[in-house]
Amino acid sequence: MLPKRKSSLAVTIIVALMAGSLLGSTPANAAPSYVEGTDAAAVMFNPLMVNNFSMQMSQDDFDSLRSPNVGWDYEGDWRETRMSFTMAGKVYGPYVVGVHLKGAWGSWRDISGKAAFKIKMDAYVPKQTLFGVSRITLNNMVQDPSYVNESVTYRLFRNLGIPAPRTGYANVSLNGINYGLHLNVEQPNKQMLKRWGVSSKHLYKGAVPYFPDFYRDSEWTFAIESGSETNVSDLTGFIAIQELEGQSWWDEMSEVTDMQMLTLGWATEYYTGHWDGYVLNRNNFFVNFDDNGKVLMVPWGVDQTWGGSLDYGSSPAIMTNKCWATEACLDTYRQSMAKVARVARELDLTGMSRNVALAIRSAIISDPFGPGINTANAYQNNQLWRLRDQQRVLSSIVQPYDTTLASVRVNNVPYSAGQMVYLPAGTKSVSLQVSTSQSAARAAIQPISPMKPGLNSAWVVVTSADKKHVDSHKIQLYVYSEQSRKATIAFHSNSAVPTFSGLSNTGTLGSALESSSAISLDIKMFKPKALATTQAKALLAKRVQYVVNNLTARGIATGKITQALTSSGSANSLIVNAKFIN
Repeated sequence: MLPKRKSSLAVTIIVALMAGSLLGSTPANAAPSYVEGTDAAAVMFNPLMVNNFSMQMSQDDFDSLRSPNVGWDYEGDWRETRMSFTMAGKVYGPYVVGVHLKGAWGSWRDISGKAAFKIKMDAYVPKQTLFGVSRITLNNMVQDPSYVNESVTYRLFRNLGIPAPRTGYANVSLNGINYGLHLNVEQPNKQMLKRWGVSSKHLYKGAVPYFPDFYRDSEWTFAIESGSETNVSDLTGFIAIQELEGQSWWDEMSEVTDMQMLTLGWATEYYTGHWDGYVLNRNNFFVNFDDNGKVLMVPWGVDQTWGGSLDYGSSPAIMTNKCWATEACLDTYRQSMAKVARVARELDLTGMSRNVALAIRSAIISDPFGPGINTANAYQNNQLWRLRDQQRVLSSIVQPYDTTLASVRVNNVPYSAGQMVYLPAGTKSVSLQVSTSQSAARAAIQPISPMKPGLNSAWVVVTSADKKHVDSHKIQLYVYSEQSRKATIAFHSNSAVPTFSGLSNTGTLGSALESSSAISLDIKMFKPKALATTQAKALLAKRVQYVVNNLTARGIATGKITQALTSSGSANSLIVNAKFIN
């Protein structure tokens, strides 16, 4: 039986170092945004927007997408297809792409039902992409009548630092048939992992029909997604580690993988009710080996989540049981459970679920293959209940040993634990407050040295309620500094077109100003004797506009800009003095 949760306020520890002010905080009523990443593809994975994929293939190819020509265990060859993508009213394409069906045991449908699709952008046109993406996966969500499970679940994984797909939505049609609302889910591959700073030398998938685990001679049960089809020595080496026990197993595992991230993934599967993942079904997971042989597990197939509470200490998987039998790993797993509870609470997953459900409501109603809006609403309401219930359950379980921080306040401004805090230039010290996730835990803030421009760290040591667990938390404090940069940008004579060196120096200036704020520019140009003052001012204005446009294209916003003609210097150069905070 699970222990009852004690209702109490989190304790607050205050250390007054010096009052100060922050640059500002996000308004409480700001519109939610769930778009993540700065890559071109980020706009495709906005769960608050429904886009459109329209596809057309030959009648023969279309007819071939019916059972028994294809099935869950045979997706078939890529069929040549003309595809157009519509986002925010703008049409992209048509593109010549490859298309085949997608699905496994439960989600498989041929084109007679609500089919799911995979799109290969470069199947027929080398290096062709859509917003930089070469593989597109469109899930039919037939096993998720709520339509929101995957978006909510993957977001929790990602915010715990676990590489996991982003999601968006799209209506899909093929040969004029409306197949309804689909989930555009980011495909786990080298491209996705690279965005997380992870290389990929070998990527394996664990899935039906073999439900693989890391037992001796089980290499053949894993599907190879990318990398060598014949040399699987990396997987063999990892499997060999699983034959060890206790501390020896822990030591070897710690050498080849991040055990905190691994246990965070397991705890998240339990929290989200992902019964069809690795920990409970040895299904729906990827195993990546990077260029250095390090191992990373990536979640997949989370459509059947939030269906009910799971036992956090029960699993048929080999690694979880070896972990629970090893004291160091068990302690890491327990702290991972506590972190999952804290991060899930901070994310306001219930708010996200409501927002996404509202954004896609009309598309659900229009889905000809869907369960209907009433059924979707019922499943969405059940998910909301499960979200609240899981927060209550896990917070209760981890109470005795939870060493996580619930919140941080710097100069009386609230931040989530782990969030970078930015401070004005010249800040030497701050007032720091922290609260622990569990009321009976105790926190001690270590003395902070006088801060300097750039990154500073404050440390908080938390002791659990049972006094058996101690953890240190780093609070990152970034102090801005006032800086200046001078650049000479050369142009062709009487032109606003930069020379090669001018292009290079503009790029160097832009690099210096990235991630900066309060940028002001003082720009001067020598007045050529051959030009009237009016003409010289017009030329100066065009050249200044070039600089501003170049910076804007890099996402750099400038503030005050002054420009003037001088009586000395080069008529073919701008002298740019930039002042900024960084």
